[in-house]
Amino acid sequence: METFDDLVGKRVNLSNPGSGTRGTMEIIMAEKGWTQDSFKLAAELKVSEQSQALCDNKVDVILVNVGHPSGVIKEATTSCDTKIIPVTGPVIDKLMAENDFYAPAIIKGGLYNGNDNDVKTFGNSATMVTSAKVDDEVVYQMVKAVFDNFKNFKRLHPAFANLDPKTMITDGLSAPLHDGAVRYYKEKGWM
Repeated sequence: METFDDLVGKRVNLSNPGSGTRGTMEIIMAEKGWTQDSFKLAAELKVSEQSQALCDNKVDVILVNVGHPSGVIKEATTSCDTKIIPVTGPVIDKLMAENDFYAPAIIKGGLYNGNDNDVKTFGNSATMVTSAKVDDEVVYQMVKAVFDNFKNFKRLHPAFANLDPKTMITDGLSAPLHDGAVRYYKEKGWM
């Protein structure tokens, strides 16, 4: 397999119903005119089952919508010979254009065993959500605590390493900003 379109005719794990990966895949499939019959097998394994199924040759392809580095991908790439393929093209471009919460992404080369080159793909933005009823001061203090200690925050997980506070409030927003957060961002001159 070299491209995302090579999935047709393969044994593909579409992920379990109700998962974000499955929901995204269903949108892509509809746009491409694919159905479950487009695949030799359309499995519905949970994320925790995917790597083993791939390495046991029960599926040819697993799909994972996840921040990187990912334990699931690391498990697959260290347990068996795997290749991460790009997920790009006009359908993906349209998906990103129509949904602000999707954005281009790159899986850095060398992050996973056997995958030495950067791989272009897309992903969705993680969002911290609170009720609009939460007091502005509470949200302000929480946002302040994170961003005033951002270097420490970024060390909590490798997936946070490339976060930029300025783009976090403009790119891929899937919900309106809370007034308490807006107050902090304005104080910092980010808005």
